[in-house]
Amino acid sequence: MSMLTEYGVQSLPWDSQFFGFPVGRLKGKRFTEAQLREVIRLAREEGWRLVYWFVEPTDTVSAASARALRLHLTDRKARFARPTPETPPAVSSHVLPTDELTPRLLELARQSGHHSRFRVDPVFQAGVYERLYEHWIRSSVTGQTARQVLIYQPVTQPNALGLITLGYQTTHASIGLLAVQQGHRSQGIGKHLLNAAMHYAHAWQLPEIQVTTQLDNHGACRFYEREGFERIHEEHVYHLWL
Repeated sequence: MSMLTEYGVQSLPWDSQFFGFPVGRLKGKRFTEAQLREVIRLAREEGWRLVYWFVEPTDTVSAASARALRLHLTDRKARFARPTPETPPAVSSHVLPTDELTPRLLELARQSGHHSRFRVDPVFQAGVYERLYEHWIRSSVTGQTARQVLIYQPVTQPNALGLITLGYQTTHASIGLLAVQQGHRSQGIGKHLLNAAMHYAHAWQLPEIQVTTQLDNHGACRFYEREGFERIHEEHVYHLWL
């Protein structure tokens, strides 16, 4: 059995089609330096252009191998969760459901990806993360990747000042995109949107609400923790460009 088969590079068809080159995900744990060098060599021979490598923080063997190969840590993903309140909070009259894709929604989606690994990785061509998040909001308003899209837009405002997308899982509601328009932050808009998310989670009879963000997005992490979320999972992400 080859090392590539033993450890595995899982093909990611959607990513490959979107980016226009072969993209995969490295499977396996506790890579020694020699094993990691070999699996990268084999992956390069197989024709992979980009391989995502997700490493648990407790996997010190893999982390040491990554340092030895001078691999750049692209992202530290964290998943937060909190119970759905038994009594849902009131929803602001300024929070409205929408299925209309507007230029402001596209702009808010791009702002939500400011700390994304697809933005901070300098190897990606300019404009890639913008296209990715524009696709995300498009598929959200059509119901493909979100069950509900909400905006914060007082009647006095010509455009939305905030955005949140909500997904439905059998065990929890999930926040996809959350953004507040630059220049209108720290005014409670994010809390209004989050209250609406908890209202929907309660209406959907889901016991929990989850969100994934970047640990380097300190503002988002503080916001969620302040709102009763606890970190339940963390993983480190490397982009192996071959």
